[in-house]
Parts: sequence; C-alpha cells; structure tokens
Amino acid sequence: MKTLVPSTLLLFALASFGSAQTAPAIVWSAPTPGLGANNVAAVAWSPTDDGLAVGSSDRWFRLRVASTGELLYSILEPKNSGGPGDILYSADGQLIGVRNQSSGLSIRVQRMTDGVFLGNIVATVGANGLVSFAPDSMLAATIGPSLAMWDFSQLTLFQVTGSGYQKVTTAFDLSPDGRLQAASSKGFITVRRTSDAKVVKVLRGGSPVKFSHDSSLLAGWTTTPVNEVVIWKTGSWVALQQLVTPNPQEGVGDVRFTPDDQRLVATGYSPYLDGQGLWQQKGVIRFWWVATGAELVTYDAQTDLAVTSPVAFSPDGAQFAYGLYDGTVAVAETP
Repeated sequence: MKTLVPSTLLLFALASFGSAQTAPAIVWSAPTPGLGANNVAAVAWSPTDDGLAVGSSDRWFRLRVASTGELLYSILEPKNSGGPGDILYSADGQLIGVRNQSSGLSIRVQRMTDGVFLGNIVATVGANGLVSFAPDSMLAATIGPSLAMWDFSQLTLFQVTGSGYQKVTTAFDLSPDGRLQAASSKGFITVRRTSDAKVVKVLRGGSPVKFSHDSSLLAGWTTTPVNEVVIWKTGSWVALQQLVTPNPQEGVGDVRFTPDDQRLVATGYSPYLDGQGLWQQKGVIRFWWVATGAELVTYDAQTDLAVTSPVAFSPDGAQFAYGLYDGTVAVAETP
C-alpha cells in the first residue's frame, strides 16, 4: 500500500531544493542575440571541427565557435516550423540536419559552411512500425541518394496521429548499431528489432528515451510509480539502475549518455518553495554513474528556470553544451 506523505512534510521537502546550489564549470555562455523571448531547444557539437550548432524556439538556427562562443552566422528556419527541435551533423561535419518542431518526421539538410538549404531527409513509419529514411528529390540531386553519412540515433523523431482527445504522439529513437528501435507512447516503450520488426520488449516509461553509444543500454524517464530514470540492459532487459530524482515534482526534458557510456546526464527543471512560501523553479542538470547508480553531481545554479535542451558533448567528451529557458547557450567542463 502506498504511504501518503502529509502535505506539510512534502512542502518542507520541496523547500529544501531551493537551498544549496552548484553551478557548472562554465567555459563560456552567450545570451540570445534576438530581442524576442525564446528558449534553446537543441545543441549539436561538430564531430570534425570547432563548430557548435544551436536551435531556438524563435526559429533561428545559429552556428557558433565551440571553443569561444563566437557567432558565425544565423539562419531563420521556415515560417510555422516552430524552430529547431533536434540537430545532427553528418559524419564528415559538412552537412547539418535540422528537425524543426513542427516537422516530426522530416529533417531539413543545410550546408555547414553557410546554412544553405539542400533538401530534406523524409522519414516514414511503415505498417510494421519501423521508421525508414529517404532523401527527397532535391537532396538526392544535390548530394546523392546515400544516407550512410548520417547517424539517426542522435535524433528523436515524432509522429502524431488522431486529433483532439484522440491525438497520440509517438517518439522514435534508434540504437547506434541500427539493430533496435524504441517507440515511446502513452506511458510505454515498445522496442522492435529492425531486421524483422519483431517486438522484443515492452517497457513502462516514456520519452525522453536514449540508447547508449555501444547500444547495450537504454535509458528512459518514467513518473510511475515514482519519478525516476531507468537504465535497462538491451540484451536481457533487466533494469540495471533506477535513478530516482530527489524532487518528486522534477521534470526531465532529456537524457544522454556521456561518450564513454560511463555516466548518464538528465536535463530539465525542478520546482520548489522559497523562503516566503512561493513556488519557484530552477533548471537542473544531473550526472549519475551508470555502473553504480550513484549521483555524481547536480547543477542547479546559473541554469535559469529550466535547461531546455539535451546536452551535447565535445568529441573527446571533456566539455558539454546546453541551452536554457531564457535563450542562453553555454559550454561547461564535463564532471
């Protein structure tokens, strides 16, 4: 039987989350160049050079120097696109794919050097539930039909079906080795084998979901029965770790493994009561050790009201980038 916590004790517990604060070891941070309100939804680190791509809710895509934050150029994404929700580089770093917020299954390909639009990669969900990718005619004529240069496991794709109260959103995540696909919808994660679309496991949880770089682990956030991030082994589907958030009201926007798969980082927000009994909110970045489940560090200072993007790691994993609710983008040292 579930134990009920008296409201006074719960309020006291939540108030404690507004006390001690730790800030990331920030290398640089840059406020939004625009005048309008916006938040950073996506960041991506170039695999080959000193570039950091940033996408904001005001529809602007911006390329910065990863080491200094210098702004190189800005591109306004199409009208009604909602702005970049996900960004990935091609393996050679010469192309950048942008999944805008309103384009759940379409990836806009831009040239890295100047942001020129080259065409789209269009994803479709087949009757077997698997996602497949193909270039449109414009992109195929520009760079050819091959999509081997793209690692689609870096993206989360969305499909919306139905309308009104019947509307269902499904988030798709692929494993880096290409063998598994996770589809998150209505509180469950359905894992399929990409070779034959066979369902290998149904897990309780939902988006955000992400595979480790070696594809041996899958992490997903759930609020039932408690607010936690669960890490499963993809071979046996045994839960390796259950990482319970200290604040039961915390919201997790995304999860990512560090490049060496030894740590897991979650970004989001944490509400709390201040000294006057008023509700406040702060952004949170939590690092856990994967092997032990121990919390390495929590950053909740200089994080505004929420950390609104996933983190993006430098190729060597020594630094990570993230975006905030107020439109700030920052790079910090990886703990």
